[in-house]
Amino acid sequence: MISAPIPENEGTRISTLHNSCLLDTPQEAEFDEIVKLASLLCNTPISLISLVDTDRQWFKARIGLDVNETHRDVSFCSHAILQDQLFEVRDAILDDRFNDNPLVTTDPSIRFYAGMPLVTSNGSRLGTLCVIDRTPGELSEKQRFGLKVLANNVIKIAELRIKNKELYYLTETQKRIISILAHDVRNPLASIKNIMELKQSDILDAQEAAEMMKMVAGQLNNTIEMVENVVNWGKMHLKFGQLQLTDFNLHAVVEGIFGSEGLSSKAKGNKLVNNVPDATIVHADERALEFVLRNLISNSNKFTENGHIIIDVTQTGLKTTLWVKDTGVGMPPEKARTLFEGDATSTLGTNKEKGSGLGLMLVKEFIERLNGTINVESEINKGSTFTIEI
Repeated sequence: MISAPIPENEGTRISTLHNSCLLDTPQEAEFDEIVKLASLLCNTPISLISLVDTDRQWFKARIGLDVNETHRDVSFCSHAILQDQLFEVRDAILDDRFNDNPLVTTDPSIRFYAGMPLVTSNGSRLGTLCVIDRTPGELSEKQRFGLKVLANNVIKIAELRIKNKELYYLTETQKRIISILAHDVRNPLASIKNIMELKQSDILDAQEAAEMMKMVAGQLNNTIEMVENVVNWGKMHLKFGQLQLTDFNLHAVVEGIFGSEGLSSKAKGNKLVNNVPDATIVHADERALEFVLRNLISNSNKFTENGHIIIDVTQTGLKTTLWVKDTGVGMPPEKARTLFEGDATSTLGTNKEKGSGLGLMLVKEFIERLNGTINVESEINKGSTFTIEI
């Protein structure tokens, strides 16, 4: 048996698969009907919509087969996704790649296989629409064409779901942004207006007005930071639309962020520590991950004084885990549980800085769009640790 090699675009392929809203989901009539039609069209007892994950093939729809998945190493579909067109094995017993494959020598006793790759618009082959028989065979040109048309329909459904998912994220985030902006932009502007009116009416003298303006200045700094986050978030959506997945040097990205955050961290006596090894390569959207890390580092600096802000990373296979740790004021567990929900009643920073929570809400959105997760552990007066997995 010869296992299929890993595709060159495996990182993008897996990311697109996990974003397709197909993997590990319940059976659905629209997909069940496609495999039934494929089986009838090709006169085969077995037909599958097979999705090739990191170490398995999982069947979104199936007819003639009882199992939900098999290991990727024995998968015919892992060979099929390396092809541009239909992959056809007329007699597996006579093929060196498959003649001792357990799917051939034992149940389901595959002899004939034909798989049409499920190719997205970004070139990712998620899996196949395949037909299988227990006797040798060959498809006619009409059957090959029909299988291609059915495979295209699977992809159309998958890509429609991806777009719907992105629109959902956009719409929900927009609602939260409007709510937060309505609260956090109006308040400092209203305060400035009131101070100016009181000064003009001679109710306040110049010194009193200056002291009150100084109090409002902290709110304005938070508002400016919040608006900058919204602008950057909007630019990324409007200009780029879908995330752009590439390989990039994570150490260099962190160094770049540290450079721009250097003055603010120095002003608070904080040391920035980049523990990411020089040659660490990550496959993700560089702009999105930079946005995430910049916000987390800025947030840590806000709640830390004369301490450390540390970035660590580990990589296992295609998974990257990042930690942003600080030695700051920390927060109670109940606050940590709602931290990414855009709660306007956030903990005050060491210099009484108030956060709207908007930046962290946008951070969570980008992490989810990267098919990742983010969590926080924190303890009062001991600091916080944000854990990102992508």
